[in-house]
Amino acid sequence: MSFRATRALEQAVSRSRLNWNLILLLATLGTTLWAGYQFSLPLVERGLLDNPWVAAVSFSLGLLVILGCHEMGHKLMADRRGIQATFPYFIPVPFFLGTFGAIIKMKTRPYDRNALFDVGAAGPIAGFLALIPLTILGVYWSFPLPVENMQEFMVLPSPLLFDWLSESIANIPQGGDLLLHPLALAGWVGMIITTLNLLPVATLDGGHISRALFGNKLHWLISFIGVGITFLLGYWLFGMLILLFAMRRHPGPTNDVIPLSKGRKLLSLGLLGVLLICAAPIYQSLI
Repeated sequence: MSFRATRALEQAVSRSRLNWNLILLLATLGTTLWAGYQFSLPLVERGLLDNPWVAAVSFSLGLLVILGCHEMGHKLMADRRGIQATFPYFIPVPFFLGTFGAIIKMKTRPYDRNALFDVGAAGPIAGFLALIPLTILGVYWSFPLPVENMQEFMVLPSPLLFDWLSESIANIPQGGDLLLHPLALAGWVGMIITTLNLLPVATLDGGHISRALFGNKLHWLISFIGVGITFLLGYWLFGMLILLFAMRRHPGPTNDVIPLSKGRKLLSLGLLGVLLICAAPIYQSLI
């Protein structure tokens, strides 16, 4: 096959993959819109919202922006570090939140630990920076209610960051709570996604960071510790899923000799802080 024919075939395959990226994005837009509509109906029934579709759009777009920024952070950093990676694949589901998140796939391995760290860290950082203003706006639009009006609503486990923003922005009555606007719910979901992705397990974002920090053998041990933390937080289904991933060794960079820079080691402490303030143990909601 000639070079020109090979190049044309590669371009056709690339366009086909981008078509799938777009199809999955549109499907996820539809499923998250429907989820946002379902979350909005109780608020409309109680006279707190006028139009459930307006709130549904805010939930869907807010969640897709957080997920999209997270995955494009990985993609752009991979491109910058010379790593071939796909555009994000969104994962639509026709129930609950309307999505299981989004992923990209690295087609080539990072050159060294620094590149591996950069790609792993870029997603959580970008997603975190996106969720902050969206959560602030969502909390501002939410509804502070006295405790007796909150009995019929599900209580969500609350991350420290979400508590800080709520206490700073919303005028919550003594002993009351905050009934979330769908956009605030999208911000809450973004925090949970950030926490789960930063767990130092296998090839999760935190797993890439852990592999870059500690090397192959210690990373494998830390992965199982991370799985245990997932179970302790109460995320049993996710824990069982990543347990399967933890059993496989991380491929690592092509050059495992070049050490991680001191600046990146310091940044890893900041990312640990992000994990902690975004974490929300499920058992909180049972107390």
